[in-house]
Amino acid sequence: MKLVPWKFVTSSIEVEVKYKKAANKLLAPTPKILMRTEDGLLVKERRVVKDRRFMWQGKELASETKFVDPETGEQVPSSEVTEVLEHFGYTRFDANGEEVDKEDIRYFVVKEDGTETAVKPFERFKVLDIPEENWIPSTAIDRFLIKSVYEIFSDKKDVIRELFEEAEKRLKNDQIGMAAWSWGKFKQCYCFVVPYIAEGKFGWLVKFTEEEPELQHQEDIPAKVKIPIREVPTLKSLPPVQALVVVAKRRK
Repeated sequence: MKLVPWKFVTSSIEVEVKYKKAANKLLAPTPKILMRTEDGLLVKERRVVKDRRFMWQGKELASETKFVDPETGEQVPSSEVTEVLEHFGYTRFDANGEEVDKEDIRYFVVKEDGTETAVKPFERFKVLDIPEENWIPSTAIDRFLIKSVYEIFSDKKDVIRELFEEAEKRLKNDQIGMAAWSWGKFKQCYCFVVPYIAEGKFGWLVKFTEEEPELQHQEDIPAKVKIPIREVPTLKSLPPVQALVVVAKRRK
């Protein structure tokens, strides 16, 4: 699938960039473990079916399945058979058990009082727009849990130059960008746009987060402190997250 480029917009630049999820390099690799029986036979863990149903035209069918030993031709009791699930997918059913096409589904958000409101999914974002007020101290990222990391880059020399000049500017001010983001469907998250220089090269990372630690053991600073502590300023509020768009009711 061909990826649609993103636009990276700041107060200084507006460029088109490519993006790719960053691979993780394990600092403490997990050893490869094999499972074997006492006799040395290799053991594999497989996904098995514990319960199943067969549907047809909204009805659950009764099934009679016969299992036969391929070597002897003798029938095997179903209670002794384990069904191994090799591949699986998802199909949508309505309350009557009828299959429903994805195009025919409407979405509703359920409020705290149990009422439902028709909504539509977010469009997938394609622009990283970081206004000047959303460039924050780099230490602000410490209070968030990072879920995934992407690299943004370009193969055009003029864009690479602009990306470097912007990175140099932000690194000098010890700043990272922050914005709201959505991959589509019904969720939004936050992302940090982080420049770096390492081993004589530069780059930009986009770090996505959906959570922050819920701190419950913060302590007052003791009165007698020999060295004054400079508290790092942070955004007064996070960039606004869009609300789900309410779908207008159809006229009868």
